[in-house]
Amino acid sequence: MKRKKALFGLLAIPLALLLSGCFVLQGFWINANTIKAGGKATKAVFQIHPLRGAGDTAYQFFLIGVDDANELRAGKAKWGTNRVFGGPYPLPARGGLKAAIGTQCTSNGFQLNNVSGMTWKGYVTPEPVNDRNKVKKDVIVQVGLKAVAGATAGDEPVIGVTGAWIDDNGDDVPDAGDDFFCTGVSQVFVNVKA
Repeated sequence: MKRKKALFGLLAIPLALLLSGCFVLQGFWINANTIKAGGKATKAVFQIHPLRGAGDTAYQFFLIGVDDANELRAGKAKWGTNRVFGGPYPLPARGGLKAAIGTQCTSNGFQLNNVSGMTWKGYVTPEPVNDRNKVKKDVIVQVGLKAVAGATAGDEPVIGVTGAWIDDNGDDVPDAGDDFFCTGVSQVFVNVKA
């Protein structure tokens, strides 16, 4: 029987909502809830929208966490697949993003730093995104998700985290000296068929 992890029932919990320039998570889902090992990839989908629309700008980040990278792999990501906020365009992968966030992603008893046993892949918008006067516009972000050949059949947890990154030192590299504000987290499951 496939092992399932209880990751404390995360369901689209909005976090740290005191900033403008942030996009808040409205939904997180997998397009195909059942995928075949070694078969066609599906998409993990984030639906977000601006918190206030005050005209502030910030980089937006996305984390995908999978239970076992030998079972599921996150692939390429794309911002604005619904053609808003300048999209669609690719989101660069950023290795070490979760480590750079460190203990900054915490609210209402949730601490990203306390989630263990997951493999994370991070993505960041290539430029800060301006939210001016667009609070009623949702942005769709899609991340490829594939069950690798030989993956064990069963339900696999996938966690999605959204937030804003302030590049304090202007080096275009997320690091521990920067500010990160998480704005949503959600957990879903994808069923892998052998």
